[in-house]
Amino acid sequence: MTPRLITTCLFAALLCGASAAVAQTPGYDDRQMDAGEAAQLQVMREAVAAYHERIAVELAASGKPRDLAFAAGLLKAAHRTPPEASPEGDLPSQPSPRDPRVARWLQLASARAGSDVLANMLVLQAADGVDAAIRTRAADRWRQVEPDNLAPLLVSGSPVDAWLTRAGAFTRMDFHYYEQLRWTQATLVAHPPRAEEQAIFGGTDMAPDTTATLHAADLLAVSMPAFKPLYTACHGDALEATPTRAADCRHVGEIAAERSDISLASAIGLSLLQANGESSTQLADARERRRRQDWRMLEWGRISASQPDQGAAQFARLLRDPAVRSEQDLIDRVLAEAGVSGDPPAGWQPPQR
Repeated sequence: MTPRLITTCLFAALLCGASAAVAQTPGYDDRQMDAGEAAQLQVMREAVAAYHERIAVELAASGKPRDLAFAAGLLKAAHRTPPEASPEGDLPSQPSPRDPRVARWLQLASARAGSDVLANMLVLQAADGVDAAIRTRAADRWRQVEPDNLAPLLVSGSPVDAWLTRAGAFTRMDFHYYEQLRWTQATLVAHPPRAEEQAIFGGTDMAPDTTATLHAADLLAVSMPAFKPLYTACHGDALEATPTRAADCRHVGEIAAERSDISLASAIGLSLLQANGESSTQLADARERRRRQDWRMLEWGRISASQPDQGAAQFARLLRDPAVRSEQDLIDRVLAEAGVSGDPPAGWQPPQR
């Protein structure tokens, strides 16, 4: 691996939201580096952490709840120790001694967030592993603003059994992902790397707003909700927990499949519908909807991979359009621009999972 390739891998990892993200770049394995390459990578990791810490301080100085919460999250990431390579694979990054500014900024952000959904979401994410009480209060404030939205319960990790019996009260699963992405991207654009930082990060042919978009997406990738508890509660023996469990799971599956803004939630929803269908008609419908989603996701990946920058510039351009409010909207646009139908050809089946 050449020093230039290390630079490319690190930049492709979008300035390493948690520094260790670079190890997940396709084709990248830091165990294959020699001593000089490893030293260069460590310098770059330290520069990324310093960059995150610098802009965290700048953001916190504004005193605004969104800025404070995002600053806390950046500082937490900056102080996270990268994983050590092992024969079994990369271990999760390890927490370092916590900077007291993280707790202070989180407390201020929580006190000032009020009914601002995005501010409360940023507090939820930054407080993960730091302050459970602050996370609970942020989730409660979000739910008060959007009582029909199941997303706050999932993001906060609320026990599934505590809310599943009243699933009928929820009509959507909106994580406001693209709203978060736009705000985070704009914030990063407003706080670009300095010349000396950029010199360490390495060169790139991407426009600054494209780089910021990908960096924002990388930072948000670590805040995706854990769907496993919901999946477990709606499969197998767990379906016998209550007389209405299967119906409740079908309702959650339907709103996740049709009224969520991220494809991951849609896929989980379709899985719940397949596991809890009451009739052969319902099961066939769920399978056909899953087939359509698989087609769209695979074609999106193929189209992006065919572009020199893996679709980065197109992604950033489409994000600037406020009409793109969800991942489904984005996929619609990517497929349309490539002249690809959103519906699979008759008889098409996805590769075996």
